[in-house]
Amino acid sequence: MILVKKITFIHAADLHLDSPFKGLRKLPEELLQQIKDSTFESLQKIIDEAITREVDFVLFSGDLYDGENRNLRTQVKFRKEMERLKQHDIQVYIIHGNHDHLGGKWISIEQPSNVHIFSGQAEVKEFKKGDSVTYIYGYSYPTQHVNQSIVDKYVKKPGADYHIGMLHGSVEGQSEHSRYAPFTVDELVQKAFDYWALGHIHKRQELVSSPPIIYPGNIQGRHKKESGMKGCYYVKLQGKQAQLEFVPTSAVVWDSISVSLDENDSFDNLLIKCRAQMENIRKDSCGMLVEIKLNHCSDFMMYENFQHDLLEILQEEEEYKQHFVYPYAIAIAETVVSDSSHPILELINGYEWTEQDVFEAIQPLYKHSLGRKYISELSSEEKKQLIEEAKQMLAMLLTRGGNER
Repeated sequence: MILVKKITFIHAADLHLDSPFKGLRKLPEELLQQIKDSTFESLQKIIDEAITREVDFVLFSGDLYDGENRNLRTQVKFRKEMERLKQHDIQVYIIHGNHDHLGGKWISIEQPSNVHIFSGQAEVKEFKKGDSVTYIYGYSYPTQHVNQSIVDKYVKKPGADYHIGMLHGSVEGQSEHSRYAPFTVDELVQKAFDYWALGHIHKRQELVSSPPIIYPGNIQGRHKKESGMKGCYYVKLQGKQAQLEFVPTSAVVWDSISVSLDENDSFDNLLIKCRAQMENIRKDSCGMLVEIKLNHCSDFMMYENFQHDLLEILQEEEEYKQHFVYPYAIAIAETVVSDSSHPILELINGYEWTEQDVFEAIQPLYKHSLGRKYISELSSEEKKQLIEEAKQMLAMLLTRGGNER
């Protein structure tokens, strides 16, 4: 009987250790610190999984650090986790991406001998397990902007049982993502590797199943656009067979919930419904940051500070819970225009609002010193959402004014 050689490994990417989590400064200090530490906690979960599953090695496919200037505390904490792997004879292979490229400035600290970092030239590193040989191909960004394709630099070398490519980049033609080290799926397939360990895209994607070409996504969501559970992949290669398992690692999950209101619902009923929905998504393994979307409109929602007051009530109830479901925003999900004959409402609905209108309205925020520091650039989707929310607020104010008359 011929025994087919087997290797197992963890594939993770886009750790973004020490992310600043912009826009969350108003959270309670203890909760904010827990969120800031979430990327490190997610890393610890990866290391725990690698040790428990007794994998042969771990692959980190770029953007381990959030910025090009890595601070010492972050590097030391990462080294401690690598030392844990060394105690179990687990090797680590690392490529650096556009965020943590090799051209940054930092005080370098030495990593343990089980950590193998790819240089700014495409190269091959060898992993041996008994009489089994695996070649791992990789490339670290020498500077932040690598806009040209580098796939041609990955040249398959004879003499190994398995060939694994590590690449931090984007699929050619995906306009929603920044163009870094672009490639086509066909280009990767033609390399005839056994697995492609990709990084850069924060959404989990299995581009091809044979050979597996995988984006594991980032290990911890950092804002509402990175919603849902994040994690890494456990992979077993045995001959021509590949087994993949997604492993959740999020310490904090971003999500949204919808609460439907009846026309005659009271504020107390609304509270009960919000609490019930929050309880439905509570997890034993992590905290939750949620946006609550209210469907339909009741009279009490017309009053000033309604959303702010409701938010604070729900936040205070979650502040000190270990597995919190903490609401960070209240949104009105359905337009509440009740008097379409109002001349101002007709003007609002008839005007073609553009992204330029939003830009001009919020420009003073970005000119402010604190605004520049803590407010990130809005996407097209966020600008459209801002327009809709502004229209709803105006409609609610006008409706309330009409009711008061």
